[in-house]
Amino acid sequence: MTNIKDLSDWIYENVARELGRMQNRDMSSTPITEEVIRDNFRTWFNVAAIVRPEFKDICTSVPNDYIDKLVQEYEERESYFKPVGFGYQDENTQPWLNERKPSIDWFYWDRYRKYLRERKHWSESTIRSMNEDTDNILDRIADPKSESSFDRRGLVIASVQSGKTANYIGLISKAADAGYKVIIVMAGIYNVLRNQTQERIEDGFIGYDLVERKRVGVGIGCSNSRRPLLGTSRNRDFNKVTEDTMRGVTSGHIREPLVFVIKKNANSLREISLWLETNCKDDGPLLLIDDEADNASINVSYDKGEISKINGQIRGILQLFSQSAYVGYTATPFANVLIDSTSHDDKKGDDIFPRSFIYTLEQSDAYFGAEKVFGDKDNGSPKYLRWTTDDDESQGIKRRSGDVLTCLPESLEEAVRTFIVACSLRVLSRDADEHMSMMINMSPYKSVQHSAYYLVSEYVDQYKNAINSFSSLPEKQALDSSLLLRELKSTWEKQYPQEEFTWGDVQHSLADTVKPLHVVEINSQSNDTLDYGHMAQRVIAIGGYRLSRGLTLEGLLVSYYARNAKAYDSLMQMARWFGYRFGYEHLCRIWMTRQSADWYAYVATATKDLTDQVRSMCNAHSTPDQYGLRVRTDPDTLMITARNKMGAGERFKSGKVSLDGAFIETIAFNRDEKTCRLNTKAAEELLDELETHGHQAIAPEYGKGLLYRNVPSSTVRQFIREYHNCSRSPKSDPASIIRHISRLDEYGHDSWDIYIASGEAEPFGEFYLSGTDPNKQVSLRRERRSPSPDTTDLVFMVKNGRLASRGVEKVTLNKDQVRQAEDRFRKQHKDDPRKRNVSDIYYRQVPGRKPLLIIHPVMLQFKDERDYQKNWLENTAIRDHDIWPSYDYAEEAIGWSISFPEVGIPAETYYTYNDVMSRHMGLTPDIEDEEQDDDATPDD
Repeated sequence: MTNIKDLSDWIYENVARELGRMQNRDMSSTPITEEVIRDNFRTWFNVAAIVRPEFKDICTSVPNDYIDKLVQEYEERESYFKPVGFGYQDENTQPWLNERKPSIDWFYWDRYRKYLRERKHWSESTIRSMNEDTDNILDRIADPKSESSFDRRGLVIASVQSGKTANYIGLISKAADAGYKVIIVMAGIYNVLRNQTQERIEDGFIGYDLVERKRVGVGIGCSNSRRPLLGTSRNRDFNKVTEDTMRGVTSGHIREPLVFVIKKNANSLREISLWLETNCKDDGPLLLIDDEADNASINVSYDKGEISKINGQIRGILQLFSQSAYVGYTATPFANVLIDSTSHDDKKGDDIFPRSFIYTLEQSDAYFGAEKVFGDKDNGSPKYLRWTTDDDESQGIKRRSGDVLTCLPESLEEAVRTFIVACSLRVLSRDADEHMSMMINMSPYKSVQHSAYYLVSEYVDQYKNAINSFSSLPEKQALDSSLLLRELKSTWEKQYPQEEFTWGDVQHSLADTVKPLHVVEINSQSNDTLDYGHMAQRVIAIGGYRLSRGLTLEGLLVSYYARNAKAYDSLMQMARWFGYRFGYEHLCRIWMTRQSADWYAYVATATKDLTDQVRSMCNAHSTPDQYGLRVRTDPDTLMITARNKMGAGERFKSGKVSLDGAFIETIAFNRDEKTCRLNTKAAEELLDELETHGHQAIAPEYGKGLLYRNVPSSTVRQFIREYHNCSRSPKSDPASIIRHISRLDEYGHDSWDIYIASGEAEPFGEFYLSGTDPNKQVSLRRERRSPSPDTTDLVFMVKNGRLASRGVEKVTLNKDQVRQAEDRFRKQHKDDPRKRNVSDIYYRQVPGRKPLLIIHPVMLQFKDERDYQKNWLENTAIRDHDIWPSYDYAEEAIGWSISFPEVGIPAETYYTYNDVMSRHMGLTPDIEDEEQDDDATPDD
């Protein structure tokens, strides 16, 4: 049935195509102004009435401002900019796409791009961004035409409801064009999500609906009959029936790729694994897309030394192919980065740790995400948030299986009324043919969901009856006659006071608004579905887990969330309200408790912190096995993920970052000339500052360097601020260091000591003091530090993860203080003859000691030829020995360390480390007992 939405889509497609041509003309003499846009919409509106008979009657009945609305929608969509994402990769990545690009027939990608522009109304800038993102990801997997075997494992991170599915449809379209023969998409653990994903892949990639046997999506209007061979359909996962129908099909005998959209279910994975082994084994290449990669795919038996079934089956499928690429997609990557990067099984192969690359998709400024939703949560009147205080969960009453609701909370009634009013406002805005949804997620228990379904259905029916009986009356008479209409008006005044429409407008649109409104229950005991494919929906969806992950609720206006999930990933995946809300963002409302809002804000910060680390890796050109990740951890309430998904992170979950009484040092240096020069300048300016303010250097009783006493903390803060810290030295991150220095001020410790360390490095190992004045320069020897095996051509990593020499923290002490500290050490370890070397923490804990900043002028160099031969040339862990060409090759750098006194400042942040970072931070070995490169300690 043709309606006004069909007319709008047809006009929009043609205008977008025409304006796109204008934008792509290099020498276009006509600037694309608002008037040009309006003229194009007006022209195609007139054409529609002439060339499309089915639109003729609609064209004569649309309102006068119809063209204005289309122009507004076009300008709104085109104005948003979506940045290109960022990522990093391992050293085995071999860029190949640019070289092969001109020779590839981009059939699948070109028609998908056209579909996004003309049918889905994506802006040109957004499509360009996706084009670059998918190129970047494709380039990181492997060239499918390569004659070499490959096994790539990657992860793509994107915000909840921000376009992950659209991105991986673009990726598989390009992968098919490039030559990948078998494409498997694992789409969640529920049929409803698998079916929705199957439909979207048929629309965006296949172009054909196997159930109704008709062209869809990219296939409509496409004269070319090419399409992939699809092994699943909108109502059938891969099973024995599918296996029988595909008997005899082999990947080696078909020109187009084989495509499967399967549920992450042990039975489905077993069946497809058996079929692949018979028909496609070692006849790839294979691209395996793992949607919601943190769910079900993780080895939940890791802590038992075993492999869980689904994780093992995924690894087993990858083992079938000599050329395979695994790409996980998730908005909540916490469990994925905590996978043990070294986990291996002789039969199943390596675990799915993203060792090859991690890529993060950026969101556009149009994204309705955590910053918009929770940014004003502490204001008196948040824009989108509404509080639940009358639901059982908000009052601390935990629901159990078998519990039922006997009445609706008033907050839920208000949310339902808000949804009715919001739908009315969209109808008045000429969006009647758009989807409009409400989500109610109150409990994981079906008994609660089922009772809520009946109560909400009854409540909606009451309003339908009142609206049908009274809304057509004059405004005053209608309100006098119906309490329910008065309640709706009160909701309209409370929720949408700034809207352009009057209550009279709303009242007289209510009958048409509620006519199609219905309630569905989404769980395993209900046959209800969310069918957005055949007609515009106005639906209230009630459910639990099946509304919580991956499922898209189209046109989501109102959300009512009353759950007590405490895991980061579960919380964020329940946030179906995130996404793109073009044209109706201002109508969105979300009900939850204040505690839940606080949790969401915390998890959003932890997620941003994690993606910022990925950005740092990208900037530092690090690789997954060189640079670890940490996840900000809530110390009291929230869990990162389910305990059985913590992987190697379980061993390092107590990674609390407390700077009180800590020793912090830089353990990595960027090797580029600019950074080295800037850090040298920061040290010189520090020395100039000391000289300018009359601080005289003295020779300490212990150590060969120079000591400055009673320096204001502001001088130390300024140096840390100016110093360019390497991202592979996470403990010396300047933001947390500067905050702790300021907190020391509050505790009365605003006076510092500064020590310029001196070592034994020769030749050419001199550092000149003071500062930049040549008349006052004094030279010190640099400290020699050898490179660790983790050193790359871009980053120098200090051997053993220690920059400072043993005993450096006693340079500010006198002999009596040193004797007291060492006596305490010997007393505590008198029964352990192995403990001979005094740990610096005993010097740090001397009463009254000031905080100490140590500047380390270092010479990056091996001790001698034997040291170079043994620890570099003969070290099999080093991939490229040429990056340190000889034993006497040297580079200069400036590092620093800080000895913080223990004054009772509570820990600022807790972190859980993955196993890669834990190795770099030295959490496993006792680094206090590691030998340093300089044989001599400062008091020799």
